[in-house]
Amino acid sequence: MTQPTPNFTVADYFKARLEEIGVDQMFGVAGNYTAALLDTILADSHSPIKINGNANEICAGFAADAYARLKGPSALYVTYSVGAFSLLNTIAGSFVEQVPVILINGAPTNKEDQISKNAGLLYSHTTGYEFVDIHMFRPVTVAAERIVNANQAPFQIDSALAALLTERRPVYFEVSEDVWRADCIAPAQPLALNNPASVTVSEAQQAAKATVELMLSQPKSIFWAGIELQRFGLQDTFLELLEVINRNHTVPEGHIHFVTSALSKSVIAETHPWFEGCVTMSPSEVESLVGDDGILVGVGAWTTGKDTGNQDIRSSRTVLAAQGGVYVGASYYASATLKDYLQCLIDEFSALAQQQPASLKGLRMQQPVLKGQSADSQLGYDSFFATLSQWLGEDDILAVDAGFPLIGAQSVKIPSQDGFVAQAAWLSIGYSVPAGTGIKCAFPDKRAVVVVGDGAFHETCQAVADQHAYGQNTVVFVLANGIYGIEQYLVNPNPFRTPPVDYQDKLLDKVYSYNDLPSWKIANITQAFGGEGRRVTDLSELMAVMEEIRTDPHNNYVVEVSIPKEDTPHAITLEANSAVGEDEIANPDWPPANKF
Repeated sequence: MTQPTPNFTVADYFKARLEEIGVDQMFGVAGNYTAALLDTILADSHSPIKINGNANEICAGFAADAYARLKGPSALYVTYSVGAFSLLNTIAGSFVEQVPVILINGAPTNKEDQISKNAGLLYSHTTGYEFVDIHMFRPVTVAAERIVNANQAPFQIDSALAALLTERRPVYFEVSEDVWRADCIAPAQPLALNNPASVTVSEAQQAAKATVELMLSQPKSIFWAGIELQRFGLQDTFLELLEVINRNHTVPEGHIHFVTSALSKSVIAETHPWFEGCVTMSPSEVESLVGDDGILVGVGAWTTGKDTGNQDIRSSRTVLAAQGGVYVGASYYASATLKDYLQCLIDEFSALAQQQPASLKGLRMQQPVLKGQSADSQLGYDSFFATLSQWLGEDDILAVDAGFPLIGAQSVKIPSQDGFVAQAAWLSIGYSVPAGTGIKCAFPDKRAVVVVGDGAFHETCQAVADQHAYGQNTVVFVLANGIYGIEQYLVNPNPFRTPPVDYQDKLLDKVYSYNDLPSWKIANITQAFGGEGRRVTDLSELMAVMEEIRTDPHNNYVVEVSIPKEDTPHAITLEANSAVGEDEIANPDWPPANKF
């Protein structure tokens, strides 16, 4: 029987397991309840774990999320309730978008808990209900553990971390302060995971056969490369599949290409010769792509949020492989992991080549004609992103925020694999600036470039202080139009139409006052937070600042980009005249049928 090792504590156990699974970065705001764990890590000069503090918990949560998207599991440390409550939004985003973040929440001691329950004393940071924090996080994590004694701690820690590694989604730990320094057993063996995690009969081969049959029956195809290729490290396998198909079953001018969507943008470098474009896979876009005789094969792509315009795109001409299963038309094949499905497709097409190669042909997008930009062009969303596309290099990673920046950035060419980060399903504004912090921590040799609207910048601008404090060279472009543009567009797009409808109720002709933003001197924020601040009002000034940034690889920058209030990205401009606002009550087509 294993005996407790003297001086080996719960904090030591937790640290050992974090190091074992590859955690080397922790973000958070220090609180007294997690000090024992942090001090245990600091006491070990050989520990690979680096502890970074942040301006606030939300900045910490978004930084940890971005880091984990690119590098692997990251960890957050906060204090009970007042710290943890701020992280519900960030952890929910990590859960929805399948990001492995470990939230470590220090809690009051067992003695304090007993006194609170039996004597009625309400301690700081407590509500009087001992399970309030863990109950809040259970629905948005794959495991949540409340650790109140050292005997159970090793098993609870191992169980939750196994769930993190299996599901690649967040886990939550709530540890009583008096347990950290309590003795416990040391890890007896590595944290081993079985694969698969259950006894099941995979239907990956059947799904692959059905996919090949469908592609042969409608021999024009295009692939949709999804976010799971990045989450599960399957980019090379996906390219191997396309190589097998195009080498054996197509002619060079008819090679099968792939598209991406907002969430999966840059899972493959956009300089790849088979990359066709980044699009929103709405039903109309799918129809435009596949026509009457084509097939869309989605590989690791999610039918959610911005990726499909919140619409169902399943049809007899679609294959959608994600979330552990495969839809081939109306047929569903369960227990088919993406890795197994891709390998089975490779095997099927390789075997087919040995018999009689098929005559397949790739579909092509209708590429939009982009207007050239000169230094005299008006500075707006389209001209900004066109200029940014020419400026970005392979050593840059672009992070963009929800709203108009995310929409406008779809046309930006990303030259490196995993060179684009956005929260395109959860869509919490304010994500991008602290995400830039996490990106730079994950890849110190890269430069994080952030594009954010001024409304979202108001939410998490404190992350600029973190970037300067860490010695990062992150660049934050703040597209400042003075309004919550995307919110106004959703409620009433009339101010963005050309020309606007002249409604009898003049309130409907302009931006609502609640979407106006307080006027900030954004470029001056670096005077308080650190770094270099610049403001640009035309393209020539923007180009000059971009050139300055390229010659200064050491400093962090905040660039205020002045955008006209009624300007919108091209995609918004195209649909504004036909769109119906959610509360545009004077519109004869209100309420919008696709929402109400």
